Amino acid sequence: MDRRGPVSFRELFVRPHKRRRSRGRRRTDRGAYVDIYDPRTIIIAIAVVLLSGMDAVITAVHLIKGTATELNPILERVISSGGLPAFFTVKAALTVIPIAIIVVHQEWALGRYAARLCLLSYALLSVYHIWLIIALGKSGTFFAFQLW
Repeated sequence: MDRRGPVSFRELFVRPHKRRRSRGRRRTDRGAYVDIYDPRTIIIAIAVVLLSGMDAVITAVHLIKGTATELNPILERVISSGGLPAFFTVKAALTVIPIAIIVVHQEWALGRYAARLCLLSYALLSVYHIWLIIALGKSGTFFAFQLW
C-alpha cells in the first residue's frame, strides 16, 4: 500500500515535519551518509579552504621575493614545471578534493577528526606565516617590494 498522498504546491515550500537536530539516532549507530550537513562541518571546511588559499598566496609572495622555498616536494615540482598558475590549481585541488571527502564522511568519527586535524594544521601554518612576515618585516626584506 502506498502511504504517500498527493502533494500540493504549498507543501513543496513549507515542511510540515521538522528534521531532528541531533547528530545521530543511537550511540550504537556506526557512520552513515547523510544529505544534510551540519553547520559546524561546513564552517570547518570553509575555514580550511580559506586558510589553504591564504597559505598559497603568502607562499607565492615568498617565492616571488625569494625569501622562502616550497617544502612540499609535489608542489615544488609543480612550480618548477608549470609556474604559479599551476601551483594555485594543484594547491586548490589538493585541498578541496580531500576536504570534500571529509565532509561527505562527517558522520564517521575518522571524518570528524580529520576535519579538525586539517583545521588545526592550517591554523598553525597560518600562525607560522604571520610570524615569518613579522620577522621579515622587521628586517626590512618583506615589505620592500611591489607585486605588480
